[in-house]
Amino acid sequence: MLLSRYISNTVYNCQTEFILRLKGKSFIVLEKQSLDLKKFLPYRLSILEQQISKTIAQKYTDQFGLNRMEWRIMATLAMFEGITAKQICQFTYLEKMPVSRAINGLAQKKLIKQKINQHDLRQNLLTLTAKGSKIYHQIVPLVLQEEKSIFQPFSKKELQQFHHLIHKLCLSLES
Repeated sequence: MLLSRYISNTVYNCQTEFILRLKGKSFIVLEKQSLDLKKFLPYRLSILEQQISKTIAQKYTDQFGLNRMEWRIMATLAMFEGITAKQICQFTYLEKMPVSRAINGLAQKKLIKQKINQHDLRQNLLTLTAKGSKIYHQIVPLVLQEEKSIFQPFSKKELQQFHHLIHKLCLSLES
């Protein structure tokens, strides 16, 4: 006699519920599922992001005295001049407090300037200074070259597919 005829299971809340039916009676047996982080996509992406960011940051940290958060803000301001800290957070998905600290650091280094938003006096509009823009343009070729070396193991087709899959995943998560 096969035992599987008498067992049904349901998965919920990281547990598997097995219902064993013997001689007209049901018995519930719970088995906890384990999570293998090495196979869990959010964990793997987080580790990959850290590795890539750390590798690229080596190109600007020592030479220009910037940390990763400051660089990300500078890169964002190069794309969208005259935006607010809130808009930076929305575009980059970065947390408000670290962004605020980085903005203060960039302002102290005179790499960005803050101007009161005439439409909302509670907000500052942020732009790169001439010094900030010069440093940004010195860093860009360095980080692009490092990105190119990171993707070196991929063929051109694999790289296109990789970008396509990331784009597809992002779109599905936005909806």
